[in-house]
Amino acid sequence: MIQKREFSNIHKQIVLSNQKHKCKKCGIKFNVAHLPNFGYTDGNVANNTISNLKVLCLECTEKGKKI
Repeated sequence: MIQKREFSNIHKQIVLSNQKHKCKKCGIKFNVAHLPNFGYTDGNVANNTISNLKVLCLECTEKGKKI
């Protein structure tokens, strides 16, 4: 079984800054009403590198789960 590795807060802040605090999919700006959700770009939960981190809003995260 592959063990999920969490992203560090530093990685999260770097990616949020790189994405200009916006959802990677729809572009909505994160705020109190639209909180960021962090996920794995390649789906590999053991790969917690910055290049594998993406930030989506809750709505886009939920849409992705339905696919």
